[in-house]
Amino acid sequence: MTLPQCGAQLVVGASRTPGVASATAEDPSTGRALHVRLESTTADVERALAAANRAWDYGAGAWSGLAPEERGAALLRFAAALDRRVDAFALAHAQELGIPIDTARLFAGGLAGLVEEIAAAAAGALAAEDLSRDGRRVERLRLPWGPAELLPSWNAPAYLAVAKLANALAAGCPAVLKPSEYATLTTELLVDALLEAELPEGAAQVVAGDARVGQQLAADARIRLISYTGSSAGGRAVARAAIERMPALQLELSASNPAIVLDDADLEHAARELVRGQLVLNGQWCEAPRRVFVAARRHDDLVAALIEGSSSVVVGAATKPGVELGPLAYRAHRERVRAQVAALAGDPIATCVVPAGGFFHAPTVIPALPLDAVDAEIFGPVLTVHPYTTVADAVAAANRLDDGLAGYVFGPAEEAFDVAMGIHAGEVRVNGVRVLDLVDGSSQSFWGTSGLGGHGRAPVLSAHLGTRIVGEEDPALVL
Repeated sequence: MTLPQCGAQLVVGASRTPGVASATAEDPSTGRALHVRLESTTADVERALAAANRAWDYGAGAWSGLAPEERGAALLRFAAALDRRVDAFALAHAQELGIPIDTARLFAGGLAGLVEEIAAAAAGALAAEDLSRDGRRVERLRLPWGPAELLPSWNAPAYLAVAKLANALAAGCPAVLKPSEYATLTTELLVDALLEAELPEGAAQVVAGDARVGQQLAADARIRLISYTGSSAGGRAVARAAIERMPALQLELSASNPAIVLDDADLEHAARELVRGQLVLNGQWCEAPRRVFVAARRHDDLVAALIEGSSSVVVGAATKPGVELGPLAYRAHRERVRAQVAALAGDPIATCVVPAGGFFHAPTVIPALPLDAVDAEIFGPVLTVHPYTTVADAVAAANRLDDGLAGYVFGPAEEAFDVAMGIHAGEVRVNGVRVLDLVDGSSQSFWGTSGLGGHGRAPVLSAHLGTRIVGEEDPALVL
């Protein structure tokens, strides 16, 4: 049987079918072939770069030269187009990446609101600041860096792509989006929504492909900002390709996020929350708890509670309503997670049975490991458990890897808060594991090897903007 070809790109304002046949995509719930992925040619990527550069030229109608209100109106059209595709985005996520359909609907249902929030935030952030003195006109401006290369990862592809697009476009940066090669169906929907929004030519373009395309973009002098979410290895490769010309970089990379369970913590609550985090996006959530450090005398009780907590999870095909845990996103990733688990010296415990077909990985607890047993993030539904003697030992172990996305502490609130203050991460939560922000206006940095930049509406938008001061000279200055 001949497989269908699947792929989309948006170049110079027109949808074009990518011209290079690539790998075969597989249904992660069954392992069966879905379609052949198509990738952009080198020539099409060049055309996208040239169009993005023209859109930054401040000529008549160029995206970067439009008033913020005009860009905001275009973003609202994009939001409306996304809202009309909620069910299609959810189904695409389930079919090609194994995200359970109920979870996928939550992410897809928030896309339009995400764009609207970013557009509203940008309205005030871009205004010029009048610093005039003594009759001299002086202004401080916040201006777009220029064409932006946007590289979202595959674990939440529509949400990450839309967030990157909305921030770049709101700031006035013409966007060249290269979604993950594993998100082909999602990319087709994004292209359709952008076409419906009728943005000016060159404002937003989409190219398709793997690291080859990403590297072509990153190495090009016309790209002035790179926003990447993904593995540390991928982020370093992007940075190496770009470093000679110093574009602005925003890199969200990986982390083996620690969780510390204090001696007098409520173990049932801690286990329930840790399991919740273990299962988000089938364990493929960058801020999921990974390494659990627990007071030694409570180790066995916590392990038992973790096993009980995930033993009844509903596992199955991602397109089936009610499923809580679907497969990992693709075959090679499932094999990588298996190899990482097998390489640890512990005794892994699979807490429930998963289907034999597809790329499933059972929720797994690996107990009684030394404090320094894990050296890298295991990006799947796996919790490693490490008994500690003193809290100081636990904090030192939590900080040992020098990454720093997220951390968690469980115990009496005041004591847990004090411990949380010592964890080297951009966000440390006390007595809970949730995806949404702790409070409105929350922001965090990516610490250590977890990247450059951070999360939060204001800092992410600001990362797309440079500051320029323009003014009449002061003749009274002595130098």
